[in-house]
Amino acid sequence: MPDAEEARPSIARLAGQLGYLFDDEPALRTAPVEQLAARLNHADRLARAIARYPNRTDAEIQAHLDEFADRIPSDDVEQARRQVLGEA
Repeated sequence: MPDAEEARPSIARLAGQLGYLFDDEPALRTAPVEQLAARLNHADRLARAIARYPNRTDAEIQAHLDEFADRIPSDDVEQARRQVLGEA
């Protein structure tokens, strides 16, 4: 079993994140899945950088984002999107 650093977020977790995202920015409901995946992956990498470097400035944390690989595939985002939009 992969450690927490490498484990992908579940479809349910992604659906929850997309739900909040769609509430904040309704136009994203029709955004391409690749755009949504890129946004979720960026937020995921940022969260992991903050967890690893908790006492660093925002600029320092941003400088560490490339240390973290994307781990949310577009297929998972598409499944989560369908759940949120009631298409599943």
